[in-house]
Amino acid sequence: MMEKFKLLFFFLIFTLFVSACQPTTNLNENSEMNRPQEYILHFGAQGVQDFSKYSKEEVDHQPAGMSFHSLDFSPPNLAKIKIENGANSLILDNVFSVLGSQLSSKSEDGIQILDINSGLTKEEFVSPEQAYAAYVNLMKRINQAGWKNYFYRFSPRIAKEDNLKYVMGNGEVIDPAYIFTFDEWKKVISHVPAKSIGYRVYANDILLDITLQQTSISESNQEQYMLRYSFQTIRYDELNSISDSDEMTANELEQAFQSSLIEDKQSRTKAEQEAKQKGYKIDENYQDPQVWNYVK
Repeated sequence: MMEKFKLLFFFLIFTLFVSACQPTTNLNENSEMNRPQEYILHFGAQGVQDFSKYSKEEVDHQPAGMSFHSLDFSPPNLAKIKIENGANSLILDNVFSVLGSQLSSKSEDGIQILDINSGLTKEEFVSPEQAYAAYVNLMKRINQAGWKNYFYRFSPRIAKEDNLKYVMGNGEVIDPAYIFTFDEWKKVISHVPAKSIGYRVYANDILLDITLQQTSISESNQEQYMLRYSFQTIRYDELNSISDSDEMTANELEQAFQSSLIEDKQSRTKAEQEAKQKGYKIDENYQDPQVWNYVK
């Protein structure tokens, strides 16, 4: 009788042990399933190979001379995208679409533009505090990755101390290293046109325009935000700003580039005079990145 009791006791203990372990296994499996897959994207020829690896979609060749590669993701399976840029690589969360572009006439240059759409948060709607925390996290990652503010050569170099004043009037942030306080964040988002703010930054030979927009508020005051990242190589940006650059010889291209430097300086001088009249300070110490080596 005692032996039967012992067997029954051990059987019950074993059953309870297995039952206790089972949910943990399921949680681990669910955690793995819910973890977003990471995609690594490059510029140049490697970028074309990346899209071929990840996408089954046909390349969209347009008569205008551009070819488009795409990746699309649907909730809740949004993607994590790593933009490879050496020490300045960026990881973007909650991505639902990527469009890579290359010039058909310069197919050897590979991917020159990456347009990426994502949510600021994984959830569609979040509290104002959660949205702000996600904004802070995003800007910390961008700054830690070494991306710096970029002024186009024809643009006025507004001083950093006028950052808040400038963004309130133009929606453009000129000091990405400065992270708004929660009160400033609420004020900016509620007052700027279209409830949208923009950043223009660069690292190495890559430009990045970021648009952060509040797109909806629910009846319970939950907020929805969308992000658009537009990466492009400085080479593409510069060549695209020079008319008929693809038909020029090397010497003609350099002459056109030098002429653009003079024209841009004239435009900037005028723009800065107008900015001063509006009460803005000018950053006299800003130095343009040396981009010719990327262009020639």
